[in-house]
Amino acid sequence: MKWSLYAILYLIGVLTLGLLLMGAEKTVAAALDIVFLIIAVVFFRLALKDVSAALDIASEERERAEYRMLQILLIIAFIMSAGVLAYGFLKALFPFVP
Repeated sequence: MKWSLYAILYLIGVLTLGLLLMGAEKTVAAALDIVFLIIAVVFFRLALKDVSAALDIASEERERAEYRMLQILLIIAFIMSAGVLAYGFLKALFPFVP
């Protein structure tokens, strides 16, 4: 479950970094967005594998429901961080994007 914590902390970092990079040089900001998007994919894949393994081991229905909810939260967190990074990438390269 440690990967889940890392993934959520990464999301917080991405959202904070997204605000900081708004004034950065366009090329640097776009390159950093791509790097952080790759890191996000790796972190969230590891987190989902970790939760899936725990879900396979869980025997009680209540425990399985908690792990399913954690999987849903991880997917939502990944979509949020990927959306922020993709928007930052597009905004850095194409200034006419609102």
